[in-house]
Amino acid sequence: MASKRKRKSGGDEGGGGGAPGWMVTFGDLMSLLLTFFVLLLSFSSIQEVEFQKALGSLKGALGVLPRQQSVIFRMKPYFPRLTDVQNTKFREKLQELREMIREKAMGDQIHLEVNDNGVLIRIDSPVLFRLGDATLKSNAQPILDKIIEMFGDWNTNIRIEGHTDDLPIHNARFPSNWELSTARALSVLRYFLQTGEIEPGRLSAVGYGQYHPLLPNINEENRAKNRRVEIYIEKEKPIIKFREEII
Repeated sequence: MASKRKRKSGGDEGGGGGAPGWMVTFGDLMSLLLTFFVLLLSFSSIQEVEFQKALGSLKGALGVLPRQQSVIFRMKPYFPRLTDVQNTKFREKLQELREMIREKAMGDQIHLEVNDNGVLIRIDSPVLFRLGDATLKSNAQPILDKIIEMFGDWNTNIRIEGHTDDLPIHNARFPSNWELSTARALSVLRYFLQTGEIEPGRLSAVGYGQYHPLLPNINEENRAKNRRVEIYIEKEKPIIKFREEII
């Protein structure tokens, strides 16, 4: 009888008085979580920009941000090829543009992105043009003026792209979406030229029609996002090498 009580007591103690098995697993899990968060902290301090991008993508995937909300990264961009004065001016004008977008409640219609290649400004077509038209609206000019103030004294190229949805257009002025998207890109380019603040050699315009959509053209909401003008300001101006041909 005493022997049975001894075996029963030993079983309750988990094999000689050691810690329960679940506690070992729990301790390992806590160690892994601590290591993971230390790793995140090191990434946030070493590569702050990339960490913010990843965090923004994660929030979007989890539904924290509205699907079409424009995200402007909170950082101080710096371009090595620019002077300190130019970089300071750029950051000031970028902040002013952000304030203008908020005041006009255009956060869902204008998207700004600063990355390693330069700056992308995506503007939904209704901000700049009427439906099926390529003439700039008067209330779009302050936005374009602010963009000119930001990049007028840069020595980099500016590419303007026009995009449409997949709904066909056919009239006396625009036989297809190719012509409409190109005309809209040229309208923005022409406005930049008229100010005299940007050298003509820095500007280019291209129309992509409906062939570079942001979203599938399956409903009106997606089509509205695909009707847009994108302005790319390159970080560095490429060096053009001339080749002499000997006949």
